[in-house]
Amino acid sequence: MWSPAGTGVQYTTGFGTSWSASAGLPAGAIVESDRVDPKTFYGFKSGRFYVSSDGGATFTASAATGLPSGDSVRFKALPGTKGDIWLAGGASDGAYGLWHSTDGGAAFTKLATVDQADTIGFGKAATGASYQTLYTSAKIGGVRGIFRSTDKGASWTRVNDDAHQWGWTGAAITGDPRVYGRVYVSTNGRGIVYGDTAGSSDGGGTEPAPTGACTVTYRITNQWSGGFQADVQLANTGSTAWDGWSLGWSFGDGQEVTQLWNASYAQAGSGVTAANLAWNGRVAAGSSVSFGFTGSWSGSNGRPTAFKLGGQNCTVA
Repeated sequence: MWSPAGTGVQYTTGFGTSWSASAGLPAGAIVESDRVDPKTFYGFKSGRFYVSSDGGATFTASAATGLPSGDSVRFKALPGTKGDIWLAGGASDGAYGLWHSTDGGAAFTKLATVDQADTIGFGKAATGASYQTLYTSAKIGGVRGIFRSTDKGASWTRVNDDAHQWGWTGAAITGDPRVYGRVYVSTNGRGIVYGDTAGSSDGGGTEPAPTGACTVTYRITNQWSGGFQADVQLANTGSTAWDGWSLGWSFGDGQEVTQLWNASYAQAGSGVTAANLAWNGRVAAGSSVSFGFTGSWSGSNGRPTAFKLGGQNCTVA
């Protein structure tokens, strides 16, 4: 199937050697295939959902109602299950959200848990889950972000943060079919970014603590009277990947962290602990992760002399 701009929807049965016009589907329609039945295709245009059971030669409008009236819609069929369709899109002045159909588009149910959604994707199911993981760029609970669900949309976990928005992320999203928690997001001109989960309550189990060798590079990038900025690079110099990390150190001159990015942190006295966020917990062997912070100082601003990953000492570069 092919829906080129400026002409009607086309289909082919000869591997693209020749094309014919599809009947019953308006020009400019969005077209997707069923992921089980090779003869079944779906289309959407101006609030109507269409179904073909003859390889795209003819389409019939379904009786589904309540869908977005415009064309700012993206939908996908779930791999492995015939007729399981998820549809995202809409506009703030009309229907806007995420819909699900389990009967090949004959009817759709709008998810009450999602305020607005622009795209939908699937990835490997969480441990113990029977349904594939859902990913969406959406507004949920009044917050815009990238979200993951392991229970068919009943609940959602935000997997980015306010510092990682990447412009427009509603064009395309997909999870990795082999790696749970890995998600790929298009950014409309800023490339494709991906993130890995560091483990959460809906991830199907507790992630192991990182093991193996580590090296820390601590660099003061700017300093002024009473304040400074530093970058920290944590390298996995071992032979196995980390699924989550927590790095601790102590300041020797009374410094205090005032703001830290690309990690969460806590400070008690001179001791500081920085831990991964949801999107940067996995660090492959031979790779590294970095975060930065601003801090205050008085009198002297010496560099920390020791760092611990979990309970083990890291080499200080």
